[in-house]
Amino acid sequence: MQKIALDRAKPGMVLAKAVENDRGMTLYGAGTELTEKAITRLSNMEVQKITVEGHPIQTGDGRSLEQQEEALRARFRKVRDDPLMRKIEGAFLKVLREEAGGE
Repeated sequence: MQKIALDRAKPGMVLAKAVENDRGMTLYGAGTELTEKAITRLSNMEVQKITVEGHPIQTGDGRSLEQQEEALRARFRKVRDDPLMRKIEGAFLKVLREEAGGE
């Protein structure tokens, strides 16, 4: 399962989680195969992200999430005492995890 930005969605991808509008109404259920028309409709409804089955989008450089996190931590080791740099590191870690499908 992978959470992706809607603009990266392609026809044929399958929703792993239902897509709901801001009122909680289901627009497309889990298991729905996306079509070009469905992607356009979701875009028109200003849906930003969807969760699809598998990992169809390569989000890193082929390394596992754990390897990417460790590389990021290594880059920030020298500035770990700086509160702002810790926040920036945390923001990058959050993005890595979201792209990998975790929340």
